[in-house]
Amino acid sequence: MRIKSTIAALAFATVAGVSTVAAGTASAGPLGTYYATYPSLYSCRADGESSYTGGYYWECVENWDGWDLYIWY
Repeated sequence: MRIKSTIAALAFATVAGVSTVAAGTASAGPLGTYYATYPSLYSCRADGESSYTGGYYWECVENWDGWDLYIWY
C-alpha cells in the first residue's frame, strides 16, 4: 500500500503544481508552470533568478519566438 500512496501523492503534486523535481522524477520536457516568453536568454534568466518569481526551480526553453520561462513551485 505504501507504493500506491506514494504514486497517488506524486500524481496529486503534479496536478496541484507542486514541485516534483525534488522527488527525483525525470521528464522529457518542461512540466513546470509557464510564466512568460522573453526575447533573449538573458532576460529570461534574470526573471528566473529573481526572488519575485518565487519558484524552487526554473528553466528557460528556447522557442520559435523567444525564450519561455517555466517555474516549479
